Amino acid sequence: MPQAWHNYKIKSTDGWSIWQVLLDLFGGILSIAQLFLDSARQADWSGITGNPIKFALGNVSIFFDVIFIIQHYRLYGEHGQDASIKQTEPDEEEEETLLSIP
Repeated sequence: MPQAWHNYKIKSTDGWSIWQVLLDLFGGILSIAQLFLDSARQADWSGITGNPIKFALGNVSIFFDVIFIIQHYRLYGEHGQDASIKQTEPDEEEEETLLSIP
């Protein structure tokens, strides 16, 4: 949750890799799928309700992963709405400061 809030405050996801989020999303989906497949195979759906921590953890993980994916690809990424703000041209004073090396 702190990372999602930080991304929102700075309106950027620069500096961290999206791959860990994508792998975590895949893991959360597989975890919940395992609960359903095991319960279906045994014809006993108490396997899902009997392990509420695993079910809740998988859903919370997926929830935050979706938030990070939206932040990275839609809101603050290269193709997001705020991308135009990041790609502004530097003004002359800033350019001179960067180029004037003593």
